[in-house]
Amino acid sequence: MKKMIGFLLITLSLSCGVFAQENNFITEGIKMHDKGDYEGAIQFYKKALQSDKNSIQANYELASSYLAIKNYANTLKYADKVIARNLDYVDQAYILKGSALDLLGRKPEAINTYRLALKKYKTNHLLYYNLALTSFNIKNYKEAEDALQKALKLNPLHASSHFLLGMTMISQGKRTQAVLALYNFLLLEPKTKRSASALLALEDEWKNAGKQKAGSKTVPAEKEADEFGTVSLMMDMLEAAKMNETNKNKPAITLFAENTNTIFTILGEAKKDKKGFWWNFYVDYFYTLANNHHTEALCYYITQSRGDTYNVWLKDNLPKMEALSEWYTKYMHKF
Repeated sequence: MKKMIGFLLITLSLSCGVFAQENNFITEGIKMHDKGDYEGAIQFYKKALQSDKNSIQANYELASSYLAIKNYANTLKYADKVIARNLDYVDQAYILKGSALDLLGRKPEAINTYRLALKKYKTNHLLYYNLALTSFNIKNYKEAEDALQKALKLNPLHASSHFLLGMTMISQGKRTQAVLALYNFLLLEPKTKRSASALLALEDEWKNAGKQKAGSKTVPAEKEADEFGTVSLMMDMLEAAKMNETNKNKPAITLFAENTNTIFTILGEAKKDKKGFWWNFYVDYFYTLANNHHTEALCYYITQSRGDTYNVWLKDNLPKMEALSEWYTKYMHKF
């Protein structure tokens, strides 16, 4: 019996040692990956597999690093190993696999991969986002819109979903919905490379520049849904009124804030018994923001990619920005 106990203790000690070594290799690999040294990371993950060829995390991390260096064949190889084990990291492995298939030009397979994963992992907002991204790239805007709405219901703070939803609505000619999504994106991400393009897109939609022009390669705009048609007409009127005697000497940012506040208010008052994603998710949000007198702060805040306008305004209006921040924190606690 003593010999048996001694044998078991030795076996357990060896197993713990192997696990610790494998874990150290993975930890070092992740550090290398985060520094951008993907090849170095791959070498550490391979060492981890030498310690334990069935390591789920090592296979997953390998798939991730191979995706980063555009070695999509190996991404698929190691992602499939994780999926086959059906234990940890499976939903994330599906995302890696779908991304690799998409980048290989095998978009229908990528979409099927995301759909299959979503049957098992219905609460993973990134699966919905990636499904939407691939659908958007093949101009299946309806599926992209549906997937993005589901992603945002799961995670209202996912900036990329707001941005892509805005682009999806522009592609369908749905102007009011597009600006709502873009306002939200810019509130979450006001000063990045994407922010500059999002701000331009928002301004273009205000000018109704989303309509197809002769010789352009943009997707033909659909007729905007009737429930938002009146708001779109009001946006046209507000844009035209910029040249009125009372407005022509106002700074552009002042007019932008005033017109934004008007649209948020009109949308909120038009809601009444209307239901659905756009009314419940975006209109309620921005109507409440406007009623709490935070539209000016919002409009300055989301223009940070444009230059120093926000910083100049902030010096004299810090309490307004703090009030917006406090309101936003309280509002988001409801989710």
